[in-house]
Amino acid sequence: MKDENLTRMAKCSRFNRCSANICPLDLKAQERTYILGEDICPFMIRKRRKFQKGLITRAPDDLLKVIPEKNLEMLNSGNQKRWRALHK
Repeated sequence: MKDENLTRMAKCSRFNRCSANICPLDLKAQERTYILGEDICPFMIRKRRKFQKGLITRAPDDLLKVIPEKNLEMLNSGNQKRWRALHK
């Protein structure tokens, strides 16, 4: 399970430089904890802050294809719509 989870998360182009504790690709994301102020996956950001100007919050299609359905609600609304369209 650990290797499968790591392989899944490594598909993200941001994997090597990411410091977010919660990843929508993580099969156990629902079990992880988040402390206010920690980094968050840009594909989960619902509203950008001033210091996040220019941050790309649209996930690539190939990444959306491997996000498990149970983590769908973690994504921002734009990525949720695109996930649903890709899984029809």
